[in-house]
Amino acid sequence: MTYTSINNQTRNHDDVSEFKVPFFSGDDFPYWKNHMEIYLKSIDFKNWLSAKNGPHIPMKMNNKNELLVKTEDEWDEEDFKKMAIDNKAFNILLVSLDKAEYNLVRRCTSAHEVWKLLILTHEGTKQVKNTKLALLNRDYELFKMQPNESIKNLYNQLLDITNALLGLSRVFRKDELVRKFLGCPNDEWEPKVTAIEESKDLSYDS
Repeated sequence: MTYTSINNQTRNHDDVSEFKVPFFSGDDFPYWKNHMEIYLKSIDFKNWLSAKNGPHIPMKMNNKNELLVKTEDEWDEEDFKKMAIDNKAFNILLVSLDKAEYNLVRRCTSAHEVWKLLILTHEGTKQVKNTKLALLNRDYELFKMQPNESIKNLYNQLLDITNALLGLSRVFRKDELVRKFLGCPNDEWEPKVTAIEESKDLSYDS
């Protein structure tokens, strides 16, 4: 995973400048998606809500009790504050993308549009998402250690599958993942696995 910092931004003392924006170049979208959600929430939870739900639209009531969109000249202080939140979320998403991904979303006008388009592009429609989910669930259920495979590689392979499933909203309990991992090694590792299970050390994950 590669990271890049937000460039050319003026930060005040409340900003977390040591944090870096999760960078996305088209690979492992579920991993980036999860990290970007966490990142937006860590900066300001309202940034995440902007990406998830859409931007603030300044409105006013005319003398006929009709709701109209305000012009920029009519914005009040509260409107400016809310628009600043939306614009920051929008900027964070844009600077997190490489050139190819940026070109995909460059016509978007809000963080919400960028977020939705990236999800549609990399996860697909609901039907495509369900198909991916079914295939990944099958991979998870049938996952076993291959001949001559190292424990490290086994762990990384299982992690790739579970991260992809998490990106498609499947929820795992910690003990479920540990038991799955402990059930994967071949006969060569059986004594060690048995010792771990008997000690009830279900935090073992290496």
